[in-house]
Amino acid sequence: MHKAPATIARGELDARLSDGARGHLRQACDRLGVTVLEHTGVEAVEATRVLCADATALASDATVWTAGFAVSPLAAAGGLEVTENGQIVVDRTMRSVSHPNVYAIGDSAYAIGDNGRPLPMSCASAGYTGRQAIEAIVGHLTGRTIANTKLVYTYNHISLGRRDGILQTVDDAGQAKPKYRGGRKPARIKAGILKMALWATSHPTYGMPKRKHRLAAAPDAIAGKVLA
Repeated sequence: MHKAPATIARGELDARLSDGARGHLRQACDRLGVTVLEHTGVEAVEATRVLCADATALASDATVWTAGFAVSPLAAAGGLEVTENGQIVVDRTMRSVSHPNVYAIGDSAYAIGDNGRPLPMSCASAGYTGRQAIEAIVGHLTGRTIANTKLVYTYNHISLGRRDGILQTVDDAGQAKPKYRGGRKPARIKAGILKMALWATSHPTYGMPKRKHRLAAAPDAIAGKVLA
């Protein structure tokens, strides 16, 4: 027997979005036949059902659990300076402030963006912090000037299928702006981003500089650790 799809939200469904974007999302759920349960907690996920905090049991053939972000405890266990949630505190070049031989990017890094606020955990942040770390590592190895790349977060992007999506721009505080884009164009943009990401994964050396640079002499502290 086919089970109707449902989505469960602990609070309001995607409260990060603007009013218009949330309305678009709800219309998409209605169109796709997705039942929305808001302000509902989940107590347990079992093989064939989901148990809610109010004792409701939802039959399920497959459950996708998006429980939020978490940072590996490895950095804290290793003695690096971390935030309360375990993110590694880094400088502008993604270098650990306590262990300068360690670089952190993506969700594991507590990086301050160009707007003076911490970058949120997201694939967009991972791309910017990754590029900055590459610039820093190459600069330190070759003695070249380290360029500061962009560290920004400007939008939230949601795919609702091949023909629908939501592009929600945000302000410097990371709050949704009133205007948003919905429909086929955001869906095509999102599909293009995913294709580019897959292509880049299968071509990891594309765009790497062809010109070779001589390595700079290693500082005594680093050389000593290598020799040890």
